[in-house]
Amino acid sequence: MNERRRPTSRPSSAAAGRRRRGGRSRRRRGGRRRLLWPALAAAAVLVLAGGLALRGATESSGGSTDTAGASSSAPPAGSSPAGGTEEGSTAAPTKERETEREKGKGAGKDEREKDGKGAGEKPDPDSIPSSGPGTFATAGGGGDLVGGSGRTLTYVVQVEDGIGIPAQDVAAEVERVLADERGWTADGKVGFRRVSGGASDFRVRLATAGTVDDICGQYGLDTGGEVNCNVGQDVMVNLKRWLLATQYYADDVTSYRALIINHEVGHFLGHGHEGCPGAGRPAPVMMQQIKGLHGCRTNVWPYDADGRAVTGPAVG
Repeated sequence: MNERRRPTSRPSSAAAGRRRRGGRSRRRRGGRRRLLWPALAAAAVLVLAGGLALRGATESSGGSTDTAGASSSAPPAGSSPAGGTEEGSTAAPTKERETEREKGKGAGKDEREKDGKGAGEKPDPDSIPSSGPGTFATAGGGGDLVGGSGRTLTYVVQVEDGIGIPAQDVAAEVERVLADERGWTADGKVGFRRVSGGASDFRVRLATAGTVDDICGQYGLDTGGEVNCNVGQDVMVNLKRWLLATQYYADDVTSYRALIINHEVGHFLGHGHEGCPGAGRPAPVMMQQIKGLHGCRTNVWPYDADGRAVTGPAVG
């Protein structure tokens, strides 16, 4: 028996049309999405780049710039926001200012050390020469007469060669000490005048310990490389003491230099050693203060501010 083949069903033309339209529609929508995302991403990159560029321009300018090219919102260079000095300002210093400040400090320190054998900056003890050639340079020029006219003593100031201290600087300090109203001129009788040549009554000589020992030793005095002396017409000043002072004057080298000059010139004037007059009282300038104060207070002048002599019991 012949079987009848059942015809294969075909979709209607309407259904086929819907499927074709639907496929094209989906393809169109998918295509638009594929084109839209790259465009949006590119736009976002442009917006972000523009914002970063604008921000960078604002930060680099530090604010609006006036016609002179300086930021109108920032203080002028070298001034502080508070109107005071940079040190007094509460604003944090810039790195450049910190660097310049440190350079300035370094330069100041170098200058002090260069001439610092001054009273303000003490050198390393190991850097002080212990001996020298025994020859001297004399400070030039001269000074005015200071003190009384009853007895005028002339003097020269000399510095041993090779120790690196200008004789003129030492002369200025010696003149200042001998002219002080609390010095030996306070009695109204003795006067001093510095000269630079010819005959003089005495010499103030700054020298190394070895040279001081040699000159003082010629008169039988043992200065032991440590102390000063007066022998003949020479007031010998030990370089180490001039630069380092002693334990009692470690923070006031200038005052100790006055003590050296007044003590040794006092010997030249005929004054002997004295002791402490009592606890709490000023030490006489003729006291050997390097050996201890024995209850006295430090003092470097023969007279006090009222013109009274500062004395103590004689020491044999």
